[in-house]
Amino acid sequence: MEYLSLLEVQSRSVAIADALETLIKTKAVANKPNAKQWRFLRDCVHCLLSPGVESEFHDLTPVQAAQLKFEVEDRLKRYYLRPGKTIDIVFSVVHVTALVAPGMPERNGYPSLAGYAVLIRDVSSERRSTQETPAELKPYLERVITEGLDAEFRAYSLLPKINEEELRRWFSVDGSAMKGIMTIVTRHQKKGWVISNPLNPSTKRLLDVKVKKITDGEAVVNTMEHWYLRWFDMNSGSFAYTYRETNRQTYIIKKESDGWKIFQNLRPSPRTSLPHRWKKRQ
Repeated sequence: MEYLSLLEVQSRSVAIADALETLIKTKAVANKPNAKQWRFLRDCVHCLLSPGVESEFHDLTPVQAAQLKFEVEDRLKRYYLRPGKTIDIVFSVVHVTALVAPGMPERNGYPSLAGYAVLIRDVSSERRSTQETPAELKPYLERVITEGLDAEFRAYSLLPKINEEELRRWFSVDGSAMKGIMTIVTRHQKKGWVISNPLNPSTKRLLDVKVKKITDGEAVVNTMEHWYLRWFDMNSGSFAYTYRETNRQTYIIKKESDGWKIFQNLRPSPRTSLPHRWKKRQ
């Protein structure tokens, strides 16, 4: 992980200043853009862009500075980890003693404020320099499937609550796979069906996963899966339906701006009865 040097930061001063203001004005980052911690971040960046600039934070005590740094860094980390819009410029606040680590800019002459410095990465250039070869992609695509199945099972386990945030990390919001799962959890919520009741034996296992084809922006992955979903009706106080199936499935995964996502899930008809997992009860 390489951070921009002071010279690189200053040569891109306009783009960095614009990125900073866009970041702070993002509601998911700062509810109050002019709050003290965000003024502190602005001044830390301004120290890089215009060394020697005056700041209201020059006389902060170590405790006060550490608190502001924590508030900024905590919110930034949570924002950067969220799936969604592609980010080009990433900011990080560190104590000056951290500047000796590998990949850090040269400590001597690197501006700081109240003992803290802002590190900046241009992740757009990192994305451009990364070549995704099939050999490198295969393990990642297998992970997408594994994480996607875990997210699907947890979505069922959360009922009667519905939280699609984790699903969005691994499934395309425009894909039929995501829409199918949301149809199921919405329908079962209305019915009062859950798999979270005490001693419920529901489980799932990914028995095998193989990447069969990778093209420009799309991949095909085959799996062997075992699903055992024993749905409990909270209204009647008894089990309403049991789905138990082991089968081969095919996934279409597509590349999006923030990573590869499961777009479609092609599965055979069940060998026994029609499962509520995929079709409305007749």
